[in-house]
Amino acid sequence: MPISPAIVRSLICFTGLLCMLNGSAVAEQDDASEFVAFYQQPDEDCEEKGGERVFVKSTHDSQVIDLQIDRYFYEIRQPGRSMFALRPAASQALGCSRVFDAEQRWELIAAEFISEARMKERYGYHE
Repeated sequence: MPISPAIVRSLICFTGLLCMLNGSAVAEQDDASEFVAFYQQPDEDCEEKGGERVFVKSTHDSQVIDLQIDRYFYEIRQPGRSMFALRPAASQALGCSRVFDAEQRWELIAAEFISEARMKERYGYHE
């Protein structure tokens, strides 16, 4: 008994929908952006420039997060993209919030969970 073209089209659409939903779930599992926080602290060097030291921190307690960050100066995106990994609960200084009487900021572009092995492979970090 042959299958009607309408049933075949329905099955193809249903299969495509399942694949799309599964891909979204996998992407959401890897997305670590909710575990990345920017904060500022007083710093002698930065205070001389009228600002504070800007840091980025991993708030996850067990997984390494791979980051991609863009820097803006005078609200203009600067060339290059910072890419590095943060271990659980670690932080990294980025720079001063003010330089040459102008604001400077950083924006998270991407954050994903990676393994220690992948971090070492990509960035060559050592204990």
